[in-house]
Amino acid sequence: MSLWLFFLDKPLGYIYLVFSIVSIFPALVSIYMLGEKFPGEKSKIFIFFWVFNVALPLVGFLMTAWIIYYLRTVKYEEQLSNVEYIDMAGFSSEFPEVRRIFGEASMGRILGGDVMSESLKMKALVSLVESVGKNDIALIKNSLSDRNDEIRLYGFAVIDKLERGINSQIHQKLQAIENVSGREEKAKLAEELAFLYWDIVYFELADSDLKEFIAREVQKYAKESLRTNPENGKLCLLLGRCSLMLKDYDSAEAYLELAVRYGGRNNEFMIPYLAEIHYNKREFSIVKKLLSGAESLQINMLLNPLVEQWKEGSQVYGKE
Repeated sequence: MSLWLFFLDKPLGYIYLVFSIVSIFPALVSIYMLGEKFPGEKSKIFIFFWVFNVALPLVGFLMTAWIIYYLRTVKYEEQLSNVEYIDMAGFSSEFPEVRRIFGEASMGRILGGDVMSESLKMKALVSLVESVGKNDIALIKNSLSDRNDEIRLYGFAVIDKLERGINSQIHQKLQAIENVSGREEKAKLAEELAFLYWDIVYFELADSDLKEFIAREVQKYAKESLRTNPENGKLCLLLGRCSLMLKDYDSAEAYLELAVRYGGRNNEFMIPYLAEIHYNKREFSIVKKLLSGAESLQINMLLNPLVEQWKEGSQVYGKE
């Protein structure tokens, strides 16, 4: 007697037979839901889900719904059908040709010479205005002596706009600091004033006769802010650089040491400033010691030649 006849002799067998017939319905639903995604596999889909539901009564229905949802939403990585041939003509047309706008010439040569065309000079000026830095200001100043009126006036307008913007902010801060009574607010405004005055020096917007006066203003407001917040590392660094510019080397060294202590800066970040201080004090042995031990400066393209020169020097001059 077969297994099916054994079940048919019992009530449980009839129930299982009815359940097997009912399981055909979710199998047909699975074909409808998954037929488009898996074309040509309808018979396999039907057999799989019918056997699956028969083997797992009731639970199989829930699992079937989850499997159908997953298979309909899952996304597979696209596979290249033909990797042996690539249409280079079509491939290259999808990417724009990249060229240097200003050719091989440097910005200094473009703006400072008479060889380049006026349109190229104007493009160079416009590109510098987008992100003005210290070096950019020096390059823009080269255009002030250009023979073309438009280029000369545009360069002047850029510098004038930057200078007016800084002076306007300074004027606003000076008015605000007079009307503020709280110590913290005064200290914050004094710090902002110190950095605004330093911007004039940093961007070389002031004449040489006014640089010392402006540097004194930097020191004035930076020290005023430090009286309230003596552990401000940024202001200590600013005072160190300002004192170095004024050739007050002892004060510069002291403020740089405070910047390391309060600002949490790496000692090697201060080495170029400290080396300049000791060089101007003619303490060449200290300069060599500082630069020889600065490992991070060896990967600095600007300072590496200087570091290597001091490391390879066989003689040391100056006082010990």
